[in-house]
Amino acid sequence: MNSMNEPAFIVRPKGARICAALVLASAAVRFAWFLLAHGAGANAYTAVVHLALPELSCILLAVFILRGALRLCTIPVGLGCLFFVLKALSFPSRLHTVLCCILYALVLTLYAATAFGLLRTRVPLCLVFTLPFLYHIFVEDLAKLRAPVPPTPVEWLPELSVLLIMAALAAAAWSMERINHKAA
Repeated sequence: MNSMNEPAFIVRPKGARICAALVLASAAVRFAWFLLAHGAGANAYTAVVHLALPELSCILLAVFILRGALRLCTIPVGLGCLFFVLKALSFPSRLHTVLCCILYALVLTLYAATAFGLLRTRVPLCLVFTLPFLYHIFVEDLAKLRAPVPPTPVEWLPELSVLLIMAALAAAAWSMERINHKAA
């Protein structure tokens, strides 16, 4: 049985580097979008929710994942989920908002349960990061690109930022390896 003091999983170094590179790319894309779309004219709420919160989440995730601190990664994953919940509150459909909030709660719960060794497998975490990523690309994003008036490059940057985060988390999850602790 795994003690709460012993890590249950590690992320292989290559997976950690891929995750860190993708979240840092996401942070750069989001920063560029914020400057292009809002500049100095953004109000405090917009600056905090749409820039500071996701930037902090990305930077902390990159630092913690490169240090192999999967449990500490729960903090930036939680911050990222908070960002997505706040974003979902602006959706026109209440059903979409509720479903997204449930998804983000599930993401945080599965991440924490996996990182702290409460789940003995990484598969649910891999699926919760991979399936929404694929849905975004093949359903939502293709529909937007095929629209009569597709998004401008600046309008597309927030989605690119989100896709990079989703890809980073999926890469980290698929790179997780269970640690076999020997009985004392």
